[in-house]
Amino acid sequence: MMHYQNATQIAEYKLLIASMIYEYDLSRFPRLSTMAQKYLQDTQHTLQYLSISLTIEEPLIFSNYMKWFGQVAYYLHFHFPSISHHFDACKHIFSKVFEEDLFIKASKVFDQGVEVFRKSYDSTKPRDVIQSEFLVHLINMESDLAYQYIAMKMEQGSSIHEVFLEIFQPTLYQVGELWQQRIITVAKEHYITAAIQHIIGKLYPMLFANKSSSTHSITAVCAGNELHEIGMRMIADFFELEGWDSHYLGSNLAAEFVVEQLLSHPTDVLAISATTSTHLVEVKQLITMVKNHEALKHTTIMVGGKVFNDTPNLWKLLGADLFASDPKQAIRLANLFEGEAHA
Repeated sequence: MMHYQNATQIAEYKLLIASMIYEYDLSRFPRLSTMAQKYLQDTQHTLQYLSISLTIEEPLIFSNYMKWFGQVAYYLHFHFPSISHHFDACKHIFSKVFEEDLFIKASKVFDQGVEVFRKSYDSTKPRDVIQSEFLVHLINMESDLAYQYIAMKMEQGSSIHEVFLEIFQPTLYQVGELWQQRIITVAKEHYITAAIQHIIGKLYPMLFANKSSSTHSITAVCAGNELHEIGMRMIADFFELEGWDSHYLGSNLAAEFVVEQLLSHPTDVLAISATTSTHLVEVKQLITMVKNHEALKHTTIMVGGKVFNDTPNLWKLLGADLFASDPKQAIRLANLFEGEAHA
């Protein structure tokens, strides 16, 4: 039996470790044979977050995941005693395959996370999600009516900034909540996100109609294979509205290609977005590569996204220069930071 010595191996061998946990749990509870695939999938997710939390040395990463997991487990009507047995099985296998030092560190973080899960599961209750007229149109897959709603708001005097911050952003949060409560499907969530992106695209002529010459520039990228790109796209658009040149690169771009882009098209700021902790290793890798490159050492690195909102000071641990919790703060901090840099 292989023994694991460091946190990165937990992620590297997560399927093997998850399989051992499943086999041990199955030996005690044969009924688990009917849910092998889901069991292995969920266990690998847990191991991934545990690995990242230990690698970054921030226990809150795993605790935040377990808080979310507790809420999802409640809405999916998971059998709580079975989950408790699963956590016990995890600890049993950890004690068998982790070297002592890793087991001590992992157990501390894991036990904290389990307690957070219990509290989250016990305290979660169905919440009413206020559905605006815009969101109702999208849920009903009426994208044309949703766009007409936005056009009407702008005709009534709403600015692009207000549409982004008071309609698009809250709608995306509400969609996440509706999915978590299983009120809408994953497919519907993806449709709504794509529809909002399409509507934003139709607003581009208004976005850039009166754009003045730029004095600053920003490169915006999503970490790893981040699926939630729309937030960073909105950030890039906000910077354009404020007179910046923005280069939006999207996601699924290796760190070396981002560096290559920055070398060929330098910008004052590099903005990196991550929604979940699973992309933090890629964030750290990209920040390190930029910071260590002589030609890019003056590039200001800003990070944002849900994982940073949920984990105070995480941005400092990863070596970023700035953290912004929303588009308005991103603009304000970037203008302030660049103003001081060029003073």
